[in-house]
Amino acid sequence: MLRNVHIIGVLFLFLTQSAFAGFIANSGTCDVARATLTSIEQIVAPPLPSGQPSGTNLLSTSYDATACVGVYPGNDDAGGLSSPSPNIGQAGDGLLNGEDIFNGEEFVDPSDFQALDANGIKDDPGWIHLAHFDSENNAAGNISYSTVGPSPLNDPLLTLDVSDLLTLSLSCSVAGDNLTDCDSIDWLLTTKLDIIDNVQELLGPSTFDHLAFSVKAGNQKSGGGFAVYDFNFKTIFAAENNPALNFLTPYQLGGTLNTMDLGSKGISHLNVWARDPIDNTTRVPEPSSLALFALAIFAGSYIRRRYNRW
Repeated sequence: MLRNVHIIGVLFLFLTQSAFAGFIANSGTCDVARATLTSIEQIVAPPLPSGQPSGTNLLSTSYDATACVGVYPGNDDAGGLSSPSPNIGQAGDGLLNGEDIFNGEEFVDPSDFQALDANGIKDDPGWIHLAHFDSENNAAGNISYSTVGPSPLNDPLLTLDVSDLLTLSLSCSVAGDNLTDCDSIDWLLTTKLDIIDNVQELLGPSTFDHLAFSVKAGNQKSGGGFAVYDFNFKTIFAAENNPALNFLTPYQLGGTLNTMDLGSKGISHLNVWARDPIDNTTRVPEPSSLALFALAIFAGSYIRRRYNRW
């Protein structure tokens, strides 16, 4: 009888833990070397209306991802995990914000959470979904971009299309541009020169300090699944100690990804996220708090008026 009770108790504990993990358990380990940042170029003014990369790589060396989580069986965008709405980083809104599988603390310490709701509680991780690529469409340029907003703290009717703020380019690292069976890709993420004006009204003087890639390849039986790789630009910029790398400049970012953690299977799909660390309820008008990472959405006309930097 006691043995039966013990078995039932162990089973209950397993099911309880699985429930809190969204029935997705970590089935392997990831390696930060599977994702690299190889270049950062400043976006400069016309001749192109939207700006163009300078052609000068500001990095002194390449960087592996600063952190990763995985490998997980299943799918990273099941049930809308990669389709958050309003997609402003609220807790429970999307994979990296703690919806179902994760708790939001994978790459962000809870002490750095924000208050993005009208309730003023600092429980929001701040991850914004940027774009999704599905290799089944068999086209490197077939990338869908997300919508951001509206924000309960700003204009309740204003939304932005991420495709108006930045572009993502992917190419297979081996011969050809067919990504269906590609296990290694080169990526470029390029912000628009006028990104500041476009987003200031919605998100205010915001800043992005993380970029994350969620990569899905193969399936559980084939040794695949998904893993997430994060680049923390506070860490990278501090290591570079280069004043040209700051949070007030638009950049083009480039790097690589591979699926060695996922059995070297062909990439099934890719989701791209960026994190906004600014809390609108506690912002103070200092350069550090108004700083913005040009990977996505930065401080707008407020900075130009106050600091006359643009």
